[in-house]
Amino acid sequence: MGIERSIALRYLRAKRRNSLLSLISVLAVGGVGLGVAALIVVLSVLAGFETNLFTKLLGLTAHVTVYRADAPMTGWPELIEKIRSVPGVAKAVPFVNGQVMISSTGGASGILLMGLDPIVARDTGFFEQLHLSERAEENLITQPMKPPWDIPPDEFGRPQYLDPEALWEGVPLSDQGDDIGSAPKQRPIIIGRELSYVLGVQTLSRVKLISPFGRITPLGSRTPLNRVFTVAGTFQANYYDFDTRVAFTSLEEAQDLLGMNRDEISLIEIYVDDLYRADQIKNAILRTIGEEDYWARDWMQMNMSLFSALKLEQTAMFVILTLIILVAAFNIASTLIMMVTEKTKDIAILKAMGATSGQVRRIFTIQGLIVGSVGTLGGLIFGILICVLLQRYEFISLPPGIYLMSTLPVEMRPLQIVAITLVSLLISYLATLYPSRQAAKMDPVEALRYE
Repeated sequence: MGIERSIALRYLRAKRRNSLLSLISVLAVGGVGLGVAALIVVLSVLAGFETNLFTKLLGLTAHVTVYRADAPMTGWPELIEKIRSVPGVAKAVPFVNGQVMISSTGGASGILLMGLDPIVARDTGFFEQLHLSERAEENLITQPMKPPWDIPPDEFGRPQYLDPEALWEGVPLSDQGDDIGSAPKQRPIIIGRELSYVLGVQTLSRVKLISPFGRITPLGSRTPLNRVFTVAGTFQANYYDFDTRVAFTSLEEAQDLLGMNRDEISLIEIYVDDLYRADQIKNAILRTIGEEDYWARDWMQMNMSLFSALKLEQTAMFVILTLIILVAAFNIASTLIMMVTEKTKDIAILKAMGATSGQVRRIFTIQGLIVGSVGTLGGLIFGILICVLLQRYEFISLPPGIYLMSTLPVEMRPLQIVAITLVSLLISYLATLYPSRQAAKMDPVEALRYE
């Protein structure tokens, strides 16, 4: 192999009589490098987007959800104890949810109201991913609510409120209490920051919720219920649909508004220790609580279409950008074909001196692989450099409310880089097959006939 490599390198270093041949060689190297760099950057961005989306969605979505399809869940405290006894379960949170209308003087919107036990939510760290405003969680638990800034007490040391008269409006005298400085019981609700902009409200503002799940009348029909809630605070999940379509309140208030009894809930959200064992843990939970009575879905089932679309996008981009390398491969083939034509006399002399067809074939195969390898190496260095710069300096900004991230995410995966390198070298090798075979088939007698 030494003599073949030596001749191939000499051909590459030799000054070309045909300047077009040198230009095609440069274009071949540049094309391979550009294709490799483009593949690395694009696939790294898609991988970063997938990982970022994966992390954000799992912060907002339960790993396993247990519910009943035909009726609300009853006896849920005992049910949760059974679920928590299953190995691999980290926490379980009961929820009541339903679609309601929320309105204020600034506007109205349809939302998904989620009722939860605020003590359980605090102990399990449920709100950690939601970035609650100041005192939002405190207002959900304690009464009376406080604004997100301190208000000094009056001259008698009693607490002050932003609008005491508004707090007492519509409250019967019997419910106002003996202490003038006290406030009536408020129904707390935490809404998304984007929803607060739509409604034009802030902490301690009042909103009206209207539910179609009212109490059953003597005639057998349901009458819509409406309740006035006080905004306990806001959250910001940096996911626009979530921030505009979801609101949280206490379990009791959600049960009352949605026409449910105190021992009824809609579902139980479960968080597990190992995300990739969620399916196994889900099956263990169903065996523990009864597969015939309950249904369960894990995060992979709930987000299957989204992550399948991301995988399909990655595959499509890999195929599309590989075409750049294929175009460069044609340049490699063109370079070798022109090289064979230019070196016809040299090839004939080599064969006349005893070089075998295999040796001649390897000379041009090595030459094409050197061109492809140089382009691949240059593309690797350039692509990785761009990814590192994007990670460090964050040149490109994104609207966080839409994309769940503020900058372009980049994640370089070693397996992807290795696959790109191998595909580039394989394409470069395939581009050498025809020219090298034509050179190997050359008859030295015919080649030197007119010399």
